[in-house]
This record gives sequence, structure tokens and C-alpha cells, in this order.
Amino acid sequence: MDRGYTAERYRRIVDNIRRAMPNAGLSADAIVGFPGETEEQFQRTLQLVEEIGFLTVNLAAYSPRPNTLAAQRPNQVPEEDKKRRLQQLKDVVQRCSLEQSRRMRGQ
Repeated sequence: MDRGYTAERYRRIVDNIRRAMPNAGLSADAIVGFPGETEEQFQRTLQLVEEIGFLTVNLAAYSPRPNTLAAQRPNQVPEEDKKRRLQQLKDVVQRCSLEQSRRMRGQ
């Protein structure tokens, strides 16, 4: 999605937060199925979300908007792939959220 950062930079930021605040609950936003997203890229996103262990992630499947550059990009992701990816990511987020909640009980 032409973001100005890499997964490595994101990891470093999260590491800095966790060093300063070990019990910080982290949240993020994620869009699946952006034009050109490959299955490999999506799998790396799943791995990153699981590795970081977010408390919450606001999730959405990309939907084209008229007269936008993204809607005109090649390699639009099929709707069925977007739905599958969204569900997979929801499952990972739910599992991570439960793990975070369990760890924080009684603190």
C-alpha cells in the first residue's frame, strides 16, 4: 500500500514500546486484499500480527472507490480471496487477543 515504513522498522518501534512499557496493549489497523497483494505478502502480514501479539486490530477488506488510483491498479485481488484472508487474519487476532488478556489477568 505504499507505506513509508518496513516490517523491520515496525518491529523496532514495538520493541521500544515494550521495553518502556512491558504490559502495553498494542492495537493496529489492517486492510487485506489491496491491489497487488500476493499470498506471500499476506502470509508475512499474518506472521507479523502473530509475532507482535496485538490486543486489537481494526480489520477491513479493501474495496475499490470510484476515481481513485488504487481502483485503477492492476492485479485486483478477487473477492473470495479477500474474504478468506480477512477471516484468517481475524482468527489470528482473536487468538492473540485472548493470549494477551490471559497474561494480563491479575496484574
